[in-house]
Amino acid sequence: MGREGNVNRIGALLGNLVGEKQWRERLDMHALFLSWAAMVGEDIAAVAQPEVIREQVLWVRVADPVWHQQLVFQKTALLAEINRHLRSKEKIADLRFRLDGSLEREEAGRVAEQRAAEAAKGPGEELPLDPAREAEFTRMVSVIDDPEARANLLRLWRKSVSRPHS
Repeated sequence: MGREGNVNRIGALLGNLVGEKQWRERLDMHALFLSWAAMVGEDIAAVAQPEVIREQVLWVRVADPVWHQQLVFQKTALLAEINRHLRSKEKIADLRFRLDGSLEREEAGRVAEQRAAEAAKGPGEELPLDPAREAEFTRMVSVIDDPEARANLLRLWRKSVSRPHS
């Protein structure tokens, strides 16, 4: 059996596991971590990042007090926009904002690293992994009880983000 057959078999196994463990709703809801900027816009995504979902409440880290206040005023509109993008039946019931000054420094560092990596890479080379994004993905899949499934998802994620996009 070729490599493609193995990939199909792994995909089917993962699909069965997700259905069996009823993770689909959680995974669909947690997809907001991957498409945050598309949901809230680049300006907000630069100063506010989703942190965790607990009992349908999304906790968001915010870079500074001015943005914190602005997001509190926009809370209803943000919540509606986030829920509009979610594929899950379950929706986010509330948003809570937490000040985190380190977020602004993280974003500036992330942008600088990404620009440097893109400038340094040759055609067809793999991109370096962003440790913050990897930690975020690891945290997102930590709800999966099966360690082998978690490890496989992490390996697939690493492979997908390290390949250059054409």
